[in-house]
Amino acid sequence: MTKSIPIKKELIAPCGMNCAICSNYLASVNNLKRSQCAGCRPSNKKCTYLFKKCTGINHSLEGNINALFCFECDQYPCKEIKRMDRRYRENYKMSVKENLAYIKEHGVEKFIAEQYKEHQCLKCGGLISIHNKKCFKCETITKLVEK
Repeated sequence: MTKSIPIKKELIAPCGMNCAICSNYLASVNNLKRSQCAGCRPSNKKCTYLFKKCTGINHSLEGNINALFCFECDQYPCKEIKRMDRRYRENYKMSVKENLAYIKEHGVEKFIAEQYKEHQCLKCGGLISIHNKKCFKCETITKLVEK
């Protein structure tokens, strides 16, 4: 029996963020009493970090699941993507620009498979938050699998 990957395609945001590993998303799916989010595309709202400031291809979208990836924009990489990328590189050792490059070259399905390998909890198979390295399913703080 093949184990299904708990990362849905619609959880890969246009900016390249994997919302399935965001602590606010993991709090939501695990019914924790804290800040929650359903993910950028599924929540039917503009991305808090980028879309409210976007003047490119995604600026008028309201959480459209079929929104384009930012690398498809003629303004890419815009100052907002650069700012987010810098912040995530410094704080979480992850790059949205590298994520977008991977998606562009290999496709979103392969990106999802790689993300699951990198962010799965070695104890229970749940997902480890990029923000605090915690598995919200089994409460374990786990070291991520090295690339």
